[in-house]
Amino acid sequence: MKRDNQPMSERPLYTAAEAARFLGIPVSTVRSWIAGRRFPTREGVKHAAPVIHLPKHEGIYRLSLNNLVELFVLRTLRTQHAVRLQDIRRALDYAERELGIERLLIHPELKTTGGDLFIEFYGQLISLNRSGQVALKEVLKDALERVEWEKNYPVRLFLPVPAREDRKSVYVDPRIRYGRPAVGGVETRVIAARVDAGEDPGELAEDYSLPPEVIMDALVFESALARAA
Repeated sequence: MKRDNQPMSERPLYTAAEAARFLGIPVSTVRSWIAGRRFPTREGVKHAAPVIHLPKHEGIYRLSLNNLVELFVLRTLRTQHAVRLQDIRRALDYAERELGIERLLIHPELKTTGGDLFIEFYGQLISLNRSGQVALKEVLKDALERVEWEKNYPVRLFLPVPAREDRKSVYVDPRIRYGRPAVGGVETRVIAARVDAGEDPGELAEDYSLPPEVIMDALVFESALARAA
């Protein structure tokens, strides 16, 4: 498929290391989710299939915005609800086989009927009680509120900012700055570079017509990226 025919959300823009840093996930975990992993058993070494499938462009595999959204939803399920990866894989297979929904983790149906059926099936897999299913639905709802959609495609993902994860100001959007992390249309790394050069954050807020707390979000986000590099 030619790149021009791809939806923006499917453009291959990010390395595994970038995706890991942006989302606060160990890069080894990202690689196992996108490439699968080998593991020993009594019958010998086996290979677990990837959960997330990447677009390929000019012979190089890179992650798209869709993949970042999938990773973020997986991160949320794994960290906030301790969902086992094999159960997620089985539930996704069920959604595709029985509901006709491919890539449920980036499908609008996850917010509506498809999400309810996914949770119900997952609950049956692990004998999750009703209260647990309600809690899981709330976890998914919170995660998906960080995604903006257009014509059933994700167009923007608001990234988690360490210690400020309730904030929705730092985002990636393939239509803006080639999908680099940004606030208000300004790359977060540009803001950090200007502060590192001696400029005052308050003056930057005025320059970019952004609230001071948004400038601070950008600085906290970039500081976390630098530590993870």
